[in-house]
Formats: sequence, C-alpha cells, structure tokens
Amino acid sequence: MNQIITRDAVQQDFKQIAQISVEAYRQYAEALTPENWSKMAANLANVANTANLASLIVAEENNHIFGSIAYYAPGKSSLKIFPVEWASIRLLAVSPAYRGKGIGQLLVQECIQRAKKDNAPAIGIHTSELMTIARKMYPKMGFQQDKELPSRFGLRYWRYVMNL
Repeated sequence: MNQIITRDAVQQDFKQIAQISVEAYRQYAEALTPENWSKMAANLANVANTANLASLIVAEENNHIFGSIAYYAPGKSSLKIFPVEWASIRLLAVSPAYRGKGIGQLLVQECIQRAKKDNAPAIGIHTSELMTIARKMYPKMGFQQDKELPSRFGLRYWRYVMNL
C-alpha cells in the first residue's frame, strides 16, 4: 500500500488542480444559476491566479493528484474576509472518487501546520450553505463559526476560525 502525501504544487500540476476543483464542486452546479455556476467554475479553474498569492498544496498517491487546497500566509488573505495577521485556507477540493478517506482533513491539517510555522495567531476559512460536509468537518477539527459573510453566487457564506 502506498502512502498519501501532501506537497507543494508546481506549475505542471495546475491543469490537473483545475480539473479536480471543477469536478469536486460540480455537485453544487444545480443549486446555482447557470451564470453563477459558470462564474464559480471559472474561479475554480483559474489556478495560476490563485498561485500568485497562495501556496497550492496537493494530495497524491503514486504521482496521482486527487486533492488540493490553497494556503494563504498571514498578509496574503482577503482583507474583506480575514484580518491581515491571520492565515487562511481556500478552495479545498477532493476528487469525488477519493472522498471519505480523510483527504480533506489531511490537506487542512497541512495548512494548520504551515500557519503555526508562520506564527499566525489564527487560521480562517469560509464556506457556503451548500458545503454541508465541510461545515461538519471544520468544527470537528477545532474551527469555530464566527460570522456570516456577504452572500456570493446567491448563497449564504460563513467564516470559521481556529485560534493557534
């Protein structure tokens, strides 16, 4: 049995990360208008833009990528959502075929460790009403929902925080 590892993504991974991200979020397409799904899918696929501010991390086994997450160091997060001194996480995606195996938790845990190394006082994440699995996972990992954010794509969003 091979081991699942996390590592920093390289540019050659971007196309696969985009595919996994769109595939992972596609389950929400029917809950959105076609226009909003198109916008969301374009945001998910714009991996190069995300990589300008964040560290992209992938989960892989046998050189096969099946999960990714964007880690924003303190000062790199969206100031509309997170205080400047916080680290943050965005765009957690696990290929549907690999769900239920702890991959999401593994990727989030890697980000928590990086935030601690960066001496961030807290790490934040935001999620929408559609992401019911994530909204159950984050509190189990020690995150607390702390405020509702402005809606996007016609959906309610909340911010979660873990003090480090």
